[in-house]
Amino acid sequence: MKLDVVPEKLGSPINYAVLLLIGAIVVIFHIVVNISEDSDALIYGFSMIIPATVSVFAFITARRYAGTLVYSRAYKMLGIAFLLMFSAELTYFVYEQILELEPYPSIADVFFFVFYPMVLLYLIINIRFFAPQITKIGIITIVGAPLVTTFVYLYLSLSDFGSFDFYYGVIFVAAASTTLGFSIHTARIFRGGLIGTAWLVLVIGIILDVVGDTWYYYIEINEGYTLENPVNLFWYSSYLLILYSLYKHKKSL
Repeated sequence: MKLDVVPEKLGSPINYAVLLLIGAIVVIFHIVVNISEDSDALIYGFSMIIPATVSVFAFITARRYAGTLVYSRAYKMLGIAFLLMFSAELTYFVYEQILELEPYPSIADVFFFVFYPMVLLYLIINIRFFAPQITKIGIITIVGAPLVTTFVYLYLSLSDFGSFDFYYGVIFVAAASTTLGFSIHTARIFRGGLIGTAWLVLVIGIILDVVGDTWYYYIEINEGYTLENPVNLFWYSSYLLILYSLYKHKKSL
């Protein structure tokens, strides 16, 4: 029977130069797309390539953990999650640029939505292995984060109560904020060095993605989203942070 053994090299420190580089890439890219006359192709390319790369690295990490029961399964879930994200971005591109149809709502939203359960599975698998006993603070975080986030969304969107976009947004914000609650709880578990900084960076990346998603659905209810919107900064930063964390996992094995 295969057993899960925590790797020896867990204390790999964060390279803050890499974090600064990620920040610089994201900000510079955002400036470039906002000053370019035709930036759609650049934005769509960036939005598809990064999730696809994260998915590949997640599956590579899962393969390197093939001798375990928990790690391999967890990173397969993460790989599937970002494969779904790539599929969502690709579908969004096809709708808007090729078919010239409104991409919201569309089939792309199915991929966007299923992304959340896959990330939740990744988090829950790790939580069950590293900290199966959830403390009171953990329960408050897991339950409180989605309640507060969804309540804030409802309050800000109250003027559109009863509309399709209002209810559609509630569904996605509730799913995203549930992921946020588990992500924050997982970050608290990892903070103490239980499984190293690579996991902490990854969870922070997930948190940024969920914050971006929540902001996006608030923007959509007011029909204010464009490809050049600052909300993209959260997604780009999230994907690159997760990619960096997977690289750290690969190097520590």
